[in-house]
Amino acid sequence: MKDKISLDDRLAAVAGFVEGEFLIDVGTDHANLPIFLCQTKKIKRAVASDINEGPLDRAKKNICAHGLQEKIETVLSDGLTALESYIPTDIAVAGMGGILIKDIISSSEIARRAHLILQPMSHAHILREYLTSHGFSIKDETLAEDAGKVYQIISAVYTGTNDEYTDAELYIGKKNIENREKYPAEFLKHVKKLTETFSKKVNGGDDGARSLYNEFLNFLKT
Repeated sequence: MKDKISLDDRLAAVAGFVEGEFLIDVGTDHANLPIFLCQTKKIKRAVASDINEGPLDRAKKNICAHGLQEKIETVLSDGLTALESYIPTDIAVAGMGGILIKDIISSSEIARRAHLILQPMSHAHILREYLTSHGFSIKDETLAEDAGKVYQIISAVYTGTNDEYTDAELYIGKKNIENREKYPAEFLKHVKKLTETFSKKVNGGDDGARSLYNEFLNFLKT
């Protein structure tokens, strides 16, 4: 049996948001997240799913190597489509683009019955806009830096209530703004990246981007 799994800072932040005992890990790849959570006894069981056979085979081998095949089931699934009969406490969707994560959630009923832990690699503002306008409440957020890149992790649940967010809050994350003193270096790097992106838009003649660019600058000054 292999030694205990260690997670990088990105996945460790995802793991830190898990609340219950039964996790579905969408797009699991090597199943490191559910293996770690079982090893640390934070969860009792898990489903590791992926849309492709290759990553799922790697996950199966890793699960067996750690002796956790009785606790972690593997399921071939396009997003959550093959998982609707399960009753998880938590669903993690990490390492995908924000638009893909939005599509996975929007086509699923199970996503409305579990705590969601979402880690978009891009288009986090589109994901937040979908969540806040389709009855999901963002409970918390955090930022994690790994290999020089800052990642955003979102904790959300379906409440049926829509929340009002400004454009700046959609891009930065309202909870990240509220929590920025907890991770000041990561927050600063996160906003700097957004500022650089919008600076290019403004310099390219996109006058509509100027207002947001100025808001991001203000966050860098405070």
